[in-house]
Amino acid sequence: MGVAVFVSSLLLSLFRILLNAIDPYLSRINVHLVAKPPSSVEELLATIRAESGFLPSLAQNSQWRERLQLALDSVRTADDLTPFGRWILYGTLRMEINSLQCSETIAQKFPEVVIAPRPDRTNRPVFIFGLWRSGTTLLHYLLSLYPDAFSPSVSQVVFGGASPSDVRDASSLDDLRHKIKMASKRHSIETEAFLRAVLSLSYSVHPIDVDRPEECIEVLNRYLFYETLPLVLCDDFMDVVSQYEELSDRAYCLYKRDLHVIQSIFCPNDRRRSHFVLKAPHHTPFSDVILRHFPDACFVRMHRNPADVVASFTSLLCRNNASFSRVDSLKLGRSMQRTVFRMTNELVRQTPRMPESTIDVRFDDFIRDPISVCRKIAVEVGMEHTKAVDDKLTAFLIEDKAKRARAGKHVYAIEDFGLDSAEIRRDSKEYCDMFSV
Repeated sequence: MGVAVFVSSLLLSLFRILLNAIDPYLSRINVHLVAKPPSSVEELLATIRAESGFLPSLAQNSQWRERLQLALDSVRTADDLTPFGRWILYGTLRMEINSLQCSETIAQKFPEVVIAPRPDRTNRPVFIFGLWRSGTTLLHYLLSLYPDAFSPSVSQVVFGGASPSDVRDASSLDDLRHKIKMASKRHSIETEAFLRAVLSLSYSVHPIDVDRPEECIEVLNRYLFYETLPLVLCDDFMDVVSQYEELSDRAYCLYKRDLHVIQSIFCPNDRRRSHFVLKAPHHTPFSDVILRHFPDACFVRMHRNPADVVASFTSLLCRNNASFSRVDSLKLGRSMQRTVFRMTNELVRQTPRMPESTIDVRFDDFIRDPISVCRKIAVEVGMEHTKAVDDKLTAFLIEDKAKRARAGKHVYAIEDFGLDSAEIRRDSKEYCDMFSV
């Protein structure tokens, strides 16, 4: 597999260089090395129907179609996207719809996929959200090490890259698991090659692994399309709550179903893993709708100095986006400042309505003693924090610290993006005072 990943990574890197260098000239004579994304939802859905033979039921939802059209327009018309970036983004959009078709078909064809919780145990889900770069990823990794936690990986949320026809042709649930397992081998090679060839600049800052727990953005993107690629920031994702309230509610209803489907496919005989541990800063503005569908959810909100958040995340995005677009660090910094300001306002606004089980964690406190934070969450939701778990968390932290040392310190400065730390803190003064950051 190592050789296959290396070769695939090399070929993808060469293709990126070639496409970015040649496509602008060929496009002047209307010649394209890769197919252009369609201009309309109707054209895209017609292509999908021709390839798979059916469309997801959400294709009848006007708000879903409107969101899909906005995503298509952003892929087609964004001025700063490179030809390679446009190809990747459109491919990711297609993959999300492909995954939607798979999840919907699995739930219809194999209704037994929903795993019933053990009657002698609680199964409260944990939602980790808050500001970016506030320790959410590390906390997610640690909590996923508990034997009674289930956190989907990148590969799992897209069903190993299986196609809708794989699902439709499966003769049984076991046969489907076999098809997904076979598809996962190819998907793992492709994804690992993509990470090495395209996201290598940001990997040391925010590591991603196809088989490691990761943000559940890909699941929600099947329904909301507020982010067409992981770690690419869209200014409008918070507007989904107010402008597409009906679709947001529908998205989390289906999201809950998808979690059970994923769990049943990949952990069919492990009913102990009954606690979903889910992490994404993008969950932040959706707390009300989450509680509607997960009424027993435990919220863990991570908090950090917003000026540090803006600087750290903008630096990460600049590294990440370098392979997809012509990065304007000043423009990106201003966008990040606006979005963090809206996020901090939302965290303040929602606080009086938070359930009693909400756990607020300061970044500095978490970095100082992460195991104590994990223990507090485990006690709250009913997960077992044993000596064995404690040892496993300690070993992970030692290994993680060594990896970070080898990768080098993430160096950034707010001034690099034309921003002022004091101004950002003034804008979010109520948030800073409320959470002592």
